Amino acid sequence: MTITVVAFAQAREALGASSLRIELPDGSRVADALGALEARHPALAALRPHLAVALDRELAPGDRALAEGMELALLPPVSGG
Repeated sequence: MTITVVAFAQAREALGASSLRIELPDGSRVADALGALEARHPALAALRPHLAVALDRELAPGDRALAEGMELALLPPVSGG
């Protein structure tokens, strides 16, 4: 299956792009997508504990199943006042 990954702020910097498409095996879950992204973009590993992940614009846990064409967003923490 192919999903689109959208990244913001530090996650965008770690991936080197604001969006990309990745291929994953059928039956993959959010955690599998994050693992595949880290394997290709090791800088993302340091951010992973701090990332919120949204799947089709809804926050999603790591065990949430993926389907063809979904959008996975990587949302780093926001700071400021």
